[in-house]
Amino acid sequence: MVNTGSLSTRFTLHQLQAFVWTARLGTVHAAARHLHLTQPAISHRIRDLEEELGVQLFERQNQRLQVTELGRNVLVYAERVLASAQEMARLDLRRTITGLVRMGVDESCAIIGMPQILKDIKDGYPALRVDLTVGGGAQLLQKINNHELDIALHTGQSSQPDVTSQFIGLTQHQWVASHDLMVADEDFVPAHALNHRIVCNAPPSTLHESASRWLASDGYAFEEYSSCNSLSLMVALVAAGHAIAMLPASITRRQVAEKSLQVLRAKPAVPHVPYYFSYLAHHRSETTARILEIALRNLKEAGFFHEEPARGGD
Repeated sequence: MVNTGSLSTRFTLHQLQAFVWTARLGTVHAAARHLHLTQPAISHRIRDLEEELGVQLFERQNQRLQVTELGRNVLVYAERVLASAQEMARLDLRRTITGLVRMGVDESCAIIGMPQILKDIKDGYPALRVDLTVGGGAQLLQKINNHELDIALHTGQSSQPDVTSQFIGLTQHQWVASHDLMVADEDFVPAHALNHRIVCNAPPSTLHESASRWLASDGYAFEEYSSCNSLSLMVALVAAGHAIAMLPASITRRQVAEKSLQVLRAKPAVPHVPYYFSYLAHHRSETTARILEIALRNLKEAGFFHEEPARGGD
């Protein structure tokens, strides 16, 4: 049992946070990625917490960390403490985070996460007004570079000195076709793609660039395609059998599960695309941090990002 008689409560919220996220995700590596910290920092905080409590919190099983029986008791209280700390922080932030934030998101983010993101912003900071712009990655990048937006969630990375672009995850693009389309059970190569009608965003766009690079890997130019500026319509067109397309995996997951779409086994594999949270350097840091926190939480829960397999070890 935890020695409560000599407990000095010198453990910190950072230690509890490291413990909770390692318990939830199963590895120190995953917890470090989630908290944007180094693995040694996470390991050090957990060790300090174990020493303070006088208990072992984890044991290793099959290259993952499992919470011990005593650790499970600690986890219940650690989660309560963190939840209470977050609520306490919001008591003041609800009053101090006010005004207007001009926010840009690309269409895949808008489809997957924005309804809940906007709800959480409204619930947490009712005095903050969000002016939302939905557009392509290149369009959003231009807008934030021109100071027409305060923040943006997109695939672009700004090189402007007064704009910060923070990498927040990888997104996955994949070739999809109607489930009724007869496709040979073999690798889907660039030569096969050119045998079908392709629907795609026009340049400059991240999807067009992904498709162009993939075709160019085998020496083909991306010249013949039907242009469409709506991802939702592209999904519908592909499901109806009118064309094939390269689309974000996050917005086609339901259709693939329902078997109205099939994922083509692309060779070479389509590279993952970096995703960024960009913001004007002079914008209010507390507002930016809170919106990023809400956006990241919801996008991760919605499966927006590509999750790499967890690495063994700490």
